[in-house]
Amino acid sequence: MKLHLLGTAGYEGWPAVFCGCAACRRARQAGGKNLRTRSNALIDDVYKIDLGPDTFHHALTYGLDLSKLEHIIYTHGHPDHFYPAELTNLFPPFAQRTSEQPAELHIWGPDTVMQGIEREIGVSLKDQPWVHLHTLQPFQTTQVGDVLVTPLPANHDPNQTCFIYIFERGGRRLLYGHDSAYFPDETWHYLEGRRGATVQKLDGVLLGCAFGPNPGERLHMNIDTCLAVQRRLREAGCAHDETRFIATHFSHTGGLLHDELEAAFGDSGFIVAYDGLVVEI
Repeated sequence: MKLHLLGTAGYEGWPAVFCGCAACRRARQAGGKNLRTRSNALIDDVYKIDLGPDTFHHALTYGLDLSKLEHIIYTHGHPDHFYPAELTNLFPPFAQRTSEQPAELHIWGPDTVMQGIEREIGVSLKDQPWVHLHTLQPFQTTQVGDVLVTPLPANHDPNQTCFIYIFERGGRRLLYGHDSAYFPDETWHYLEGRRGATVQKLDGVLLGCAFGPNPGERLHMNIDTCLAVQRRLREAGCAHDETRFIATHFSHTGGLLHDELEAAFGDSGFIVAYDGLVVEI
C-alpha cells in the first residue's frame, strides 16, 4: 500500500498566509520540508483522502492526474479537508470526460459531509449519473474498490461527524488517524478487540501532531499524545516491530521546524512527515 502525503499542515498551512509569528518567519526562510500545505493524501494513486483547498497546487506540484481518481474518502467537514466547491470542477464545462477515465467516481464520508455536498452542489450532481455518494457508518467495514475501509469515531469536533479510518489492502492495514485528540474509548475498544472484533493488527499508523511540544488535548494531539498512542497500541498488540508510525498535520503554533520535530521525537520510531512524502505500508 503506497501512502502519498500531499500536504502535512493544519487548517492555516505553514507558514500561515497572513501570519508574522516567529515560526512562520523561520519556515519561510528555511523553506524545503518546512513549507507545509493543508493535509490531504493519496493511497495507491486512485484513492484520495480528503479534497481540500490545496488540491490544485498538489496536482501541479506532484504531477498528479486526478482525472484517474476512482474514490474520494472524506474524514470530516472542516474546510482544510472538505472544500465542496472543488467538486464542481468534475463537471462540464470545467472538465470533459473521456473513455480513458474510470467509468465511475465514488465519494465516501460521514453523514455531515454528504449533507454538505448535497447542500453545496446537489443540483449539479443530479446531471452526473457517474458520480455516486456513499454515507459511511462508524465501525462498519465497507468495500471501497479493492480496499476495506472501516470508519472509527475521532475525538475532534462535537458538532459534526468526524472519522479516522482503517484502510486494508493486500493484507496490510493502515490507521489514518489525524484530526483527532486522544481517541475516544469506543475507538480504543474496537482497536483492542473489545467490541466483538479481533485486535486490529496495524502495519502503519498516521497521527496528527498539531500542538508539537506544547500542552493541549483539544481537537488534536501533541508529541506526548502521539507517543502515548504508540505505547498503548504496542501494549495492546495492535502494533508490531515493523509498524510504521508517522506524525503529520503540524501547526505553526507548535513552533518546531522539521529537523526540530525529528529531534523531539527522538528514537521513538516516528517518521516526521513532510509534503510529498511517500511511505510504503
